[in-house]
Amino acid sequence: MATSPISASSPKVDSDDFYSEYFGHKEEHLQQLLPLLRSSSDSLVWLAGDSSLDNKYWFQLTQPAVGGYRDLLDPPRSKTDIAYWMNFLALEDPSNELPRIATINTAVEETTLNQRTWRWLPQDKFIRDKISPDDILIVSAGGNDVAWAPCPCTIVSILCLLNLPMFCIENAFNCGSVPTDDYCCGCGASLASCACACPPCSGYFKHLFGTRVQKYVESLVAKTKPKAVLICMIYFPDEAKTMSWATLPLQLLGYESNPSKLQLLIRKAFQDATLAIKIPGTKVIPVPLYEVLDGKHSEEYCERVEPSPSGGKLLARLFLMIIRQQVTGSSQDSRNETAIGAPVSQAMAERS
Repeated sequence: MATSPISASSPKVDSDDFYSEYFGHKEEHLQQLLPLLRSSSDSLVWLAGDSSLDNKYWFQLTQPAVGGYRDLLDPPRSKTDIAYWMNFLALEDPSNELPRIATINTAVEETTLNQRTWRWLPQDKFIRDKISPDDILIVSAGGNDVAWAPCPCTIVSILCLLNLPMFCIENAFNCGSVPTDDYCCGCGASLASCACACPPCSGYFKHLFGTRVQKYVESLVAKTKPKAVLICMIYFPDEAKTMSWATLPLQLLGYESNPSKLQLLIRKAFQDATLAIKIPGTKVIPVPLYEVLDGKHSEEYCERVEPSPSGGKLLARLFLMIIRQQVTGSSQDSRNETAIGAPVSQAMAERS
């Protein structure tokens, strides 16, 4: 690809500095990167949320940078995070069915929905101000509110559910949730939503992964509605009992002794909460990441809960297949769990 006029005069960013930032990417680096990606693509894919999409910190593997990243970074090498694989696979697409797209990582490691209730993260503001109608937004958030920094009401709710028989979880019933965000660290609207469910605590997580995720996405697209929003439910953690910073949280969640129960709760949260999210003015595509990262392949994880380079490649392939079939293709069916069955099957078939 020829060097663009913009890239020829653009200042370079040290690649180590670009990837060493723990909390996502620095806003000034994103400001430099954005015009390079815009000049070489028809639309952008924005990654938003937490480390389920911002996985760069957890490994050191690099590859030659591609697209606008090659023009920005010095030396031109990228960590093989999800954003890298999105860009690499889009350029390598043999079908030529994808539009010219580029991906920018504006997700932020170790962040929660609770944090975002009270303040704007610079990366979230950047999305709100820069996203365009031709772009696509991918969001994965809420997992850290349970596993990394749970508030007291979240802890009580998850422990109550984990102590129920599987039968009760499978047949949980939700008739709605409070349609406002929770400004009391989970002890307001989320707790009130328990009155809309049986068992009651299932209503808490319908509100967390439904209403609160929806309010977060609505804030990101408040100025401009993108072409589509992919809203993800978190993947299953690695089932192998290896050393990890997440060992204690997983033990407390009962994952070490009975992973199937937490996995069932994740599935139910997707069915009851994620599938119910609607954003007026744009197409919403629910994405169950656990259908690809299913906890059975340890090489696809770092620290049991972060995507490794190979795990990130699987997720990137899944996202691109969904974009091809649900956004740029003719399919309109994205409101049920089987809508992305074909992309999931294709991504799994290409597991390396």
